[in-house]
Amino acid sequence: MSGPTPPPPESGSSDSPASADGAASSVADALSRVAEGLAGEPVLLAGFGAMLLVEVAGVALGGTFLLVASLILGGYTVSLVTYLLLRRSGAADPADPADPPSIDVKALGVVRALIANMGGRIKAVLRFSWDVKIIDYRVPPTPAAPVDTPAALVRTPAASADAPAAPVGSQRPPSVSDPRPPASRAPYTPSLARARDRVLEAARGGNGGRGVRWEVVADSGCGKTLLLEEVASALKQDGMLVLFITATAPQYGTDGALGAAEREMADYAACRRLVDALATDVHRAYAPEAGEEPLLDATAGLALETELLNARDTRPEFNLHLGVEHSRHVHIGIHGTMAPSWLLEMLRRVTGALDRVSRTRPTALLVDDTHAVAGTAAGTWLAGMLQDLPAAMVVHAGRPASAAARPPGVRRIRLDLLPAEETIGFVRDRLAAVGWPRAAATEAAGEIAALTRGHPIGMATCARIVCDSLPAGTPAEEVRSMLLGGAQYWDDHAFEAVRTYVDSTAAVMVGRPVALFDLLVVLRRCTAKILVAVLGEREGVTEEQACRLYDWLSGCAFVTPFDDDVSEGWRLHDYLRENLDRGFRGDRPTEYARLHAAVERHYRARMNFDEDRAELGEQPAHAAGARYESPDWQRDSQEWLYHVGQLPREDAAAGERAMIRLFLEAFYWWDTEVPSSYCDQLIAAYRALPGGSGLWWVPWLDKLRTGYVSGRANQVPGRDRERWEQAGEALNALWTHLRLRRGHIPADPDLRRIYIIHCQLRGDVTWFGSDGTEADRERAAAWFRASGEACTEEEERWIGNWAAWQVGDLWATTDPARARALLDGLEEIVVEEEDYELPVWLAGTFADIACAENDPRRAFDAHLRAVLHAFVYHVRQETDEQYPNRYTASLYTSVLTALERQARATVDAGLPEEVAAAKARGRAFFAPYWRHIGQDPGDTFGQPSPPAEADLGTRLTAFFERADWMLRHMADELERSVEDPVPDPPAP
Repeated sequence: MSGPTPPPPESGSSDSPASADGAASSVADALSRVAEGLAGEPVLLAGFGAMLLVEVAGVALGGTFLLVASLILGGYTVSLVTYLLLRRSGAADPADPADPPSIDVKALGVVRALIANMGGRIKAVLRFSWDVKIIDYRVPPTPAAPVDTPAALVRTPAASADAPAAPVGSQRPPSVSDPRPPASRAPYTPSLARARDRVLEAARGGNGGRGVRWEVVADSGCGKTLLLEEVASALKQDGMLVLFITATAPQYGTDGALGAAEREMADYAACRRLVDALATDVHRAYAPEAGEEPLLDATAGLALETELLNARDTRPEFNLHLGVEHSRHVHIGIHGTMAPSWLLEMLRRVTGALDRVSRTRPTALLVDDTHAVAGTAAGTWLAGMLQDLPAAMVVHAGRPASAAARPPGVRRIRLDLLPAEETIGFVRDRLAAVGWPRAAATEAAGEIAALTRGHPIGMATCARIVCDSLPAGTPAEEVRSMLLGGAQYWDDHAFEAVRTYVDSTAAVMVGRPVALFDLLVVLRRCTAKILVAVLGEREGVTEEQACRLYDWLSGCAFVTPFDDDVSEGWRLHDYLRENLDRGFRGDRPTEYARLHAAVERHYRARMNFDEDRAELGEQPAHAAGARYESPDWQRDSQEWLYHVGQLPREDAAAGERAMIRLFLEAFYWWDTEVPSSYCDQLIAAYRALPGGSGLWWVPWLDKLRTGYVSGRANQVPGRDRERWEQAGEALNALWTHLRLRRGHIPADPDLRRIYIIHCQLRGDVTWFGSDGTEADRERAAAWFRASGEACTEEEERWIGNWAAWQVGDLWATTDPARARALLDGLEEIVVEEEDYELPVWLAGTFADIACAENDPRRAFDAHLRAVLHAFVYHVRQETDEQYPNRYTASLYTSVLTALERQARATVDAGLPEEVAAAKARGRAFFAPYWRHIGQDPGDTFGQPSPPAEADLGTRLTAFFERADWMLRHMADELERSVEDPVPDPPAP
């Protein structure tokens, strides 16, 4: 949204750029607005006052002093006006997000002005100005908190004899070897049940929950997550579409080493994880697990899921309109790896999609752990999403520190420590249920109420420990001694009782001691696969035993699931983990690091670094690269990096090699054609690791990312030489750091893959950063050959095919016979390995060969076949059931660009008739497609139009349907060689 535009200054004398009268007049109209806008900014207001004093002194002294004072005040005023525009734009009502962020600035006679915008459109008219910087990169300021309204607190009444069952552990005492089934995670106190019923009553009111707003405030362990679980379960039973997500903190690092760009990317990654979680819930709503009823129609659900996923990588257009006259030192640029308007555009699209669905059917959005993003740009983004859904029911929960003021209409529930009566009633009933005499149960319950002080999770956990560990009727003194271990209160670092309970129960289930609790402390996300892998490696636990342990722990009160996604795993409750992790790291650092190393090894194998063919199944080897596009895989890669940051010194080098490999593989998969946000996120995540400042090779990866010129259509020898030189310096530094030598293929799998990809990228840098001479070709070819010669394993051969194509492509225009010999047989190999992209580039190379051989017909025919392959690549890609994305859109655009260049070159060579004939063949070749869509291609080559922005990331557009139709109806042509001639059109 546009902020208020400052009035244009009076021009004064047009032939005197430093006119004092003109400068003074140019700022006079803005003074009142500046003073008003700075009423809440005492420091800036004081500075503004000082500038006014300087101007008054200038008026008194006159002459040169007045001139200088006026120029200084003018520059300062323009900067302040710009700041006010940004502040107002950032805090404006986002009710109409369709308007792009913009700023209009007109200035005359300005010195040293800074004009900055949060992203979007800037209109600037600068006359007679010096040292003006126009920067489009600032994060919008956090809106001021709204006025608070009276809280609606939930009282905690006395215990009821028929309180619901506790969601706590399910294992019998260690003397019993068969575990009981996990207990239900139902509300385990009357106060929590009352809170749930209050929310549900509002949701089931006359308006079907629309517009209902709740804020749940609770300290760690007081039941906010369990309350959200119960609300979500009940609303789903009512048929409401429930989206339940958990916020996670942006990864800013621990040593303050992150710069502004990395912090912006960390915020983007945190918001992207929220959108991924929303899309996952939508998917489960229309394709639920066995036994559940779908909450969404399959077609509508797929459309909503697709729209949410598409919103993540939205890149709004930037429009700069400038009028600059008689000016010096004007700097115009977009700074940073990610313009913050991406966040705003992502917010606009996400809220638009959710708002539309909430207006057509009852919808609830539940957000847990909002305190994790409080005070960050991600928190502002989340708050904007929650506020922009007027037709949905919204419930968000966080800790008290993040719950300051709240918007009007938001009702607050506060979950506190429980009164003694309620605690005693709860524990007494649990003990009585397993055979304790009522008097002894009451006495023991009193001890637990005193030592836990009514903390809900502490109370429930202690009750379960006593039920499973002590004989019925044990004296209260023994209960206290077992639970406290000498501490005064249960939460005074007396969590050893939980450790003893977990490890002793595990020992019974496995038949020998198992160090299970330490693993739970280290894990941030526990899944059955992780538990099986790590316990199997370290403890020799069988898969069956590990799964039994996982099932038992899943029902314990001291673990927390990730919102309502049971299959996504759970973690040890923050109330325990946050305290125990610090103690574990400080008291036993060696064991702490070794346990992280075991988890790290599991994640590295889980992410298929070594290309496990068993996981790929029947898919071609190159399909493994599709993992970089999976939200689950990206989430797991972030978990892996967390454990990499905790590795012991002896494993640090291996972790470093794996990190470099991960970046280069993702870069090779995506960024060589189109820049990806994932590589940006990796750079930010690397720098946020503990001791990240010591990872001095990370800037080289960043330098490669920003230096490499993405997109085949943009890669021309001699062009962008400075950028290619930057990328080359980064690759050379990595090469030296890792002590790699061309021709010496490393045995280490991570170094081996780094070597293979590095050689290909080095070939690109050598060729496109050169003058394009024969010697340059030979130097580039040496790097490409080195890459290909290293690709001897089955899962690497597809990369070797690309290296072979790159070698042949070097001589396509200067030595076509040599190029053809180098490419002989490659097309057949590529087809056999089901690589659907490389034929596109092979066709382009054969077109260049034909052009060099003075055969324009064959050149045009190869280009037309490249168009066919590139168009259908949108829907088959590396795996079946794919859909158009930015990468494949760039691929198709590159092919169309090559065809247009061929046409211009042919006309320039004096052969317009060849172009006309090629157009006729192309229109006949693609005639079935044009008949199918009922359109006339006009005077073109018959090529289908490229996808629009709205066509990307979805199978639900006419573009996808057309590409899919062509894939099915031109299958015979797709099976032909890319060198086969295109038939002449039938005679009229």
